[in-house]
Amino acid sequence: MLRLRSLFVPLLGAALAAPLSAQAAPTPATPASLLVVHVATDQGQPLRDALVTVGGVLEPVRTNARGDAWIPGVPPGNRLVEVRHTGFAYLRVGTDFVGGDTVRRELRMQSQPVELPGVVATSWGRSMKLRNNGFYDRQRRGMGTFMTQDQIEAIHPLHTNDIFRHTRGAMVVRDRKGVESVVSSRGQSIGAKCPMQLYVDNVPLLSRDPRDQQEAINGVPWNDIEALEIYTGPATIPAEYNVTGNACGVILFWTGRNAQ
Repeated sequence: MLRLRSLFVPLLGAALAAPLSAQAAPTPATPASLLVVHVATDQGQPLRDALVTVGGVLEPVRTNARGDAWIPGVPPGNRLVEVRHTGFAYLRVGTDFVGGDTVRRELRMQSQPVELPGVVATSWGRSMKLRNNGFYDRQRRGMGTFMTQDQIEAIHPLHTNDIFRHTRGAMVVRDRKGVESVVSSRGQSIGAKCPMQLYVDNVPLLSRDPRDQQEAINGVPWNDIEALEIYTGPATIPAEYNVTGNACGVILFWTGRNAQ
């Protein structure tokens, strides 16, 4: 009897320890990525003090004398990387991030003359940037909803997302987890499962995740938006912005009041 009892005690201890160790095991977190950026001028010279921002990362980073910047903690997904510097055109690129990876980007910024205060280059009283990108031609055809800076300011939005709470053609919905997304008012029954495709200065956001859409929208300051276009479905979306047959609708942002 003594020998059986001595064998039973270790077995009982092992059985009790197994569930405790399983409960104590932490759930592995999704690792973040590191973005390494090299920024240069259109002539290939390193560009110092360029401001680099990434959707989903709160703190922007400036490039050093070698034109390099390191941005840690980038969440996985397709995100907009934006670079700004006085005297150069805004640069926005979509970039895919996979947890734990190091992503390297070589970016060149195009020189852009700095305009004097109060002077805006226009053509026939209109923005050259909007004209060159076909905004006025599409507005004349009237297939979508079009807003300019004055109309956006009249809404007094707190965040860029708020624009779509007061705009014809789009609406803000919230899923069961509390994640908001902008969807076409034409497809209310689809809801947050079908967020609208987003373009920022002709750069598409490829991710269909509502969280990525919201980060990208609110990552564009509302007072930097020169104009926007909203298309509610396949029949109205311009062909150049509907290469995949998008049924959820499209939003086009045009940024920079004085950008050409």
